Amino acid sequence: MTKSRIDEIDILKGIAIIAVLMIHTTSNAVVQLNKSSLSYIIFAVINRLSQFAVPAFIFASAMLLMYNYGDGCDWRLFYKKRLKNVLLPYAVWTIIYGAYLHIAHHVPLRSILTIKNILFGGMFYHLYFIVLIAQLYVLFPVLLYIYRLINKNTQTIVLSIIILQTMSVLLFKYVISRYYQNSSLLFITYISFIIAGMYIGENMHKLGEHYSKKLLNSFLVAVLFGYLFVDISLRAFANKHIDSNLYNIYYYAFALLASLFFLTLSTKILNYHALSGLLANTGKLSFGIYLSHPLFLDVANHFLNTGNQYLYDIYIIITFILIYAVSYLFAMIIKKQKIVGVAVVGK
Repeated sequence: MTKSRIDEIDILKGIAIIAVLMIHTTSNAVVQLNKSSLSYIIFAVINRLSQFAVPAFIFASAMLLMYNYGDGCDWRLFYKKRLKNVLLPYAVWTIIYGAYLHIAHHVPLRSILTIKNILFGGMFYHLYFIVLIAQLYVLFPVLLYIYRLINKNTQTIVLSIIILQTMSVLLFKYVISRYYQNSSLLFITYISFIIAGMYIGENMHKLGEHYSKKLLNSFLVAVLFGYLFVDISLRAFANKHIDSNLYNIYYYAFALLASLFFLTLSTKILNYHALSGLLANTGKLSFGIYLSHPLFLDVANHFLNTGNQYLYDIYIIITFILIYAVSYLFAMIIKKQKIVGVAVVGK
């Protein structure tokens, strides 16, 4: 039996899904706008600072798995629930997006019905995350065993996070990339967030009293690495030479520190009932919002796009608000009606 729900994790997931929407609604601006314009700088910075979103979801999912199942469970029931809550919605939304591509964008069926699209999240740009989270679920007993081996104290956890993440980057760079190029689809890419999430999940109640003291420190360090990550990203966007090793260091440090900061901040947000209620509800609906929002965004870009440079900034803002509202309402309605396609990742 799972334990009681942790409100701050729902708030963290709410913040993360809003960051996902920011990434996707600003991505066209980052590509299309003049790189010397103020609008480009603003949208590019927002886009880069939102890159903690997917790692934060992995972090939150590992946290919930450890919190609920770290002491063991009936693994048959565990996988049965995962099948219903993740793989079935994935199958349904793969069909939906495949049909949408064929009908709206006239993509030939032979290009749609491929192994990559059907089994590896290639049908639409966001479905890779479901394949990624499925790996976390399938391998959770193995990850739990590894975690028990390295969990001697906080220092060994931190050291293990650094070593394992470094090893995963090197493994992909020098071995896996020869045969497979998409690192975002592999769970090892996010191993630091998994281990950190498991540690927080195991020590959730013990860590509660330390949240206030750690808030400022985590914010300051996250800002530092956020600045470094944005700076190196903008140089990469401008086709300037960058050090890929530095890029990885800045990205992983920023994303992990941002996840920890927003988890800590979530405990403070609980004191503001209107804001916490909105973010917590958004977090509870985050899987449905994640699955559906690219469909609404693609339709919005088709019908609402403007060629007027002066209206473009307003268009991006309106699009973000519209997609958030529509996907939120859609996920809420589907969940209430208990229609296949919405589930809660991590429970």
